[in-house]
Amino acid sequence: MIIYSRKGFTLVEIMITVVIIALILAIGLPNYVRMLELSRKNTCIVNLYQLEGAISAWAIDNSISNGTSVNTEQEDSLYSYIKGTKPACPSKGSYAFGQVGIKPQVRCSLEDRGHKLPE
Repeated sequence: MIIYSRKGFTLVEIMITVVIIALILAIGLPNYVRMLELSRKNTCIVNLYQLEGAISAWAIDNSISNGTSVNTEQEDSLYSYIKGTKPACPSKGSYAFGQVGIKPQVRCSLEDRGHKLPE
């Protein structure tokens, strides 16, 4: 008399498990990517608010009049008004400074993807 003992999974059980995992990934991965980009956009907007505040404080401290453009040499002194490190767009965009007192005073190169301050 031969006694068979079942010690493993059948091919059908493994295939069903793989299909279930694939379905979960197919549903979850796009949501993860969308939420990751939303998080990056929101971080960029917070950085833009910080830079706007820094420009305003810097202009007041240095008696800079409205309408004055921020040049490259002045940018370094601007960053001293921000606690921590120089802000950077998490989506690899770049920040460009405009004129003091004219909104927006700073823009992100990814403005078309929503990386901008609300109007």
